[in-house]
Amino acid sequence: MEISVKTNRLAIVSFVSGLIGLFSLGLTLFPVLFPPSPENLPEPTSPINIFMDLSRSVRDLGALVALLTGILALREIKRNAGTEKGKILAWIGIILGGGWILFRVLVAIFFILALIFSGP
Repeated sequence: MEISVKTNRLAIVSFVSGLIGLFSLGLTLFPVLFPPSPENLPEPTSPINIFMDLSRSVRDLGALVALLTGILALREIKRNAGTEKGKILAWIGIILGGGWILFRVLVAIFFILALIFSGP
């Protein structure tokens, strides 16, 4: 009799949301890498600016979901020892989500320190 080993669904969600966050980072960087000409700048309410704001929100939400579901997936995989797989997917999601959150925290600290030490 063959034992069926399934991939944990939370691990898949963690991996996919981490990838979505990573791809939305590329969408956000697109105007930085290919800037518009100065006479052709988009209006603040233009579709491209709305798309960039949406991309930032998706990236932040994706990072948080990847981190939380990755941790929950590892707990479930450990509890259901031998009947579920997906540790690697969960760890990739944790690394992508946690890495992005850590990066955002470090950037915030950098800007706060820059404001403090920039002087009057």
